[in-house]
Amino acid sequence: MFKCFNFILQKKSVTIFGRDVAAIPCFRSSFLYGIGSGFAGGLTYFLFTSNTRWATHVGFTSFVIVTMSYW
Repeated sequence: MFKCFNFILQKKSVTIFGRDVAAIPCFRSSFLYGIGSGFAGGLTYFLFTSNTRWATHVGFTSFVIVTMSYW
């Protein structure tokens, strides 16, 4: 009777470079903090300098540093 609802119980996992990201501890939190800090850092730098190229560099650099340090 409930075989048609079996797809609801199955959880699809995402694999990156052959690893299941659901099995990596703190994966979601570290990337959310990294994205937020990259956006905030790039936007702040752009608001103070109006230089889009360096603001992009600052945003990406802060994303990488926060993600790797939090992970």
